[in-house]
Amino acid sequence: MIGCAAHQARMQELAQGPSQQVLTSQALSKMQAPDPNKELQQQLMVQASRASLVNYKDYQVGPEDQLSIIIFGQDNLSRELRVNGQGEIAMPLVGVVKVAGMTPQEVQKRLEELYNARFLVNPQITVTVKEFRHQRVAVTGAVAKPGSYEVIGPRTLLEVLSLAGGLASQTSSIPAGDVITVIRHPNAPEPAGTGKAGTSRTSTPLAETVVVVIDIRRLVSGRSPELNILVGNGDVVDVPFADTAYVMGAVKQPKSIAVKENLTVSQAVALAGGVDPLLASSSINIMRFDKQGNPTSIKVNLKSIIARNEPDIPIKGSDVVVVNESTVKMALYLFKSLIPQPAIPIPF
Repeated sequence: MIGCAAHQARMQELAQGPSQQVLTSQALSKMQAPDPNKELQQQLMVQASRASLVNYKDYQVGPEDQLSIIIFGQDNLSRELRVNGQGEIAMPLVGVVKVAGMTPQEVQKRLEELYNARFLVNPQITVTVKEFRHQRVAVTGAVAKPGSYEVIGPRTLLEVLSLAGGLASQTSSIPAGDVITVIRHPNAPEPAGTGKAGTSRTSTPLAETVVVVIDIRRLVSGRSPELNILVGNGDVVDVPFADTAYVMGAVKQPKSIAVKENLTVSQAVALAGGVDPLLASSSINIMRFDKQGNPTSIKVNLKSIIARNEPDIPIKGSDVVVVNESTVKMALYLFKSLIPQPAIPIPF
């Protein structure tokens, strides 16, 4: 009986073996599935760790920054003071000085010019940022931890991406696309590195919004350090998902859209709610990177496309479609908004 029971147990074990082996093989296959962002993620984190050693010589002073200003041999004139909301500081003898948008070296040179003109002979001045202002940056799209982040002092694009955990993994989300889009808010200084190889830039007259599109692989490779631009307060860093394009500018609903087969320019604009009838022109710019990572710009005319006088070209993943604003329409819009409306008498 004992031998019979052992034989039955052995047969049951053999019967269960293949199914267990199949499940294990499937699990291993799932675990070993290649992650298209893994190498990019590793490179991003390595470059981000090196970015903290960058000398922020291009940092531009702004409101709430605290400056240390030392005038050699003139302790009574040296100051530690905070930049006010108008971007100004008040120094002895020379009075109020506008410093917002200037680098510390430029502030230093400006003060030397002011003091040398009337009060001191060949003044030696050192200006450093003792306390950086708090800044808020949003990171969205295909990153591990999208959200809004408070940063102190100048931060590079790679550092901001590392704060958000880097790129989203294949197991948690759709992989990232080929570019990173930095949307700079109105009146902000233009980021360093804009216009260099590997970036594409556009702006709209209405709000002076600047959009910088950066090739992600060239950025994380470390071979193009000029792409690692400084990110400022109010900027939005967006990492589009793979097979995603952006439609922005003078459209009713600026948004990201999924790039499906045979999606064209006119269809992309329609998915964004169509053009703004008060502000839009017929001119459209499509920002795209070629296979070598070089930025290109394709110009099309929406009216010509609708009239079938121009091909309705297909949209590719990571494209940025910008519907330009009409300067004439913009001027008329502002003119009408400034004209006081006549009061309508109410009958009694």
